[in-house]
Amino acid sequence: MKKKWWKLGLSAVLSVGLLAGCGGDDADQLVSFAIPTEGELGSAIAFPKGSELVEPFNEKLNELVESGKMDELIVQWFDAGEAGESDVAEPTEGSTTLVMGTSADYPPYESIDLATGEIIGFDIDIAKYITSELGYTLQIEDMDFNALIPAMEAGRVDFVLAGMTPTEERKTNVDFSDIYYEAVNLIVTKEKTNVSTLEDLAGLKVGVQLGSIQEGEAEELAEEYGFEVVKLNRIPEIMQELNAGRIDAVLMEDTVAEGHLNSN
Repeated sequence: MKKKWWKLGLSAVLSVGLLAGCGGDDADQLVSFAIPTEGELGSAIAFPKGSELVEPFNEKLNELVESGKMDELIVQWFDAGEAGESDVAEPTEGSTTLVMGTSADYPPYESIDLATGEIIGFDIDIAKYITSELGYTLQIEDMDFNALIPAMEAGRVDFVLAGMTPTEERKTNVDFSDIYYEAVNLIVTKEKTNVSTLEDLAGLKVGVQLGSIQEGEAEELAEEYGFEVVKLNRIPEIMQELNAGRIDAVLMEDTVAEGHLNSN
């Protein structure tokens, strides 16, 4: 049975419907509402089919939880509002290097620290912990989200840690670890758009990240609610389109939405 390490309650999301108010015209402030999601919206580590890394990675994930370290990381990256310095040990210089693929545009899971140029985040700390414990050297490769599974299938990366949901479609091509985090999908829009339900999206443009679980969900919802799906490679591009008024809303994970808004 898959273990679900953490679940963010829907009530916690709805209690912060107004995600950001950065000054200026109130009509330009960003607001959000949660949408129903069928099945699990959880994050797991992806591996090539038949990888021998799945079992040891799951063991270390379990150690993270039982030691209380996972709770500490969740508080640091999701609840603190602003991440402090990580106290996760850097991977030791082992005899074998594991290459991890990620898409560093997805705070608080992974993003680039503008001051140092370093890739940081919740997923990064998990990867550092596991590889250090297993005696590997860690190398991180940043790429577009929709390029991650092809890169792994081509042998360019050994595993992927990028807030990836283990859908049935993805499971036909890759293996997954246990789920280590669960979240909720949100519609994020400007207050002046007057969107508070899925029905209000009819005739509007909704942005999603190409290759993400939200892309598939948006396409299904678009058929029912009559909006246009706009697909882009990177979350910052999508938020720029929203701020510029070229799209009307964004379908994204709650923690990612809050991470970007807190950084503005």
